[in-house]
Amino acid sequence: MYNKKNNFELFESNVQSVREDWIDYNGHMNVAYYTLAFDKALDDFLEKNLEIGPTYVKKEKKGPYSLQANYHYLDELRLNDEFFTKIYLINSDNKKIHLVLEMINFNTNKQVAVCETLLINVDLNIRKSVEYDIDVINRIEDYKKNCKIFNLPLQIGKEIKIRKK
Repeated sequence: MYNKKNNFELFESNVQSVREDWIDYNGHMNVAYYTLAFDKALDDFLEKNLEIGPTYVKKEKKGPYSLQANYHYLDELRLNDEFFTKIYLINSDNKKIHLVLEMINFNTNKQVAVCETLLINVDLNIRKSVEYDIDVINRIEDYKKNCKIFNLPLQIGKEIKIRKK
């Protein structure tokens, strides 16, 4: 987590449990709720680590929009399974942030899903992309430079395709 004392740690969300209304007809967590869980963790990360979450958006009338997301579903989560999300800041420029979110089964420590996403900063008044303010750019750069990342998910940058036999 980033704070004003320059303390950097890899972000891990709070532990969540799979709810009954998240279960689909296959008996496991529906893909829509993976997206919801990733989004909740992302909001927490943006708020606590980069200080560009809901509080910033409300005050500055600027905020992150999702440009692209790619999901990999690697294992099932079933009713009452507990999980958490790790978030890695991979890259950024003055408008965009490239992140990878990794969902982990709390009890088995197995990777459950990975979401690779690209966010862009948007001015909510004109509904157009704009550069981050310099203090935000500096905060993102500080976090990126100082948060040591080990063991990135292997799914980063993978394309979608059907392999020929």
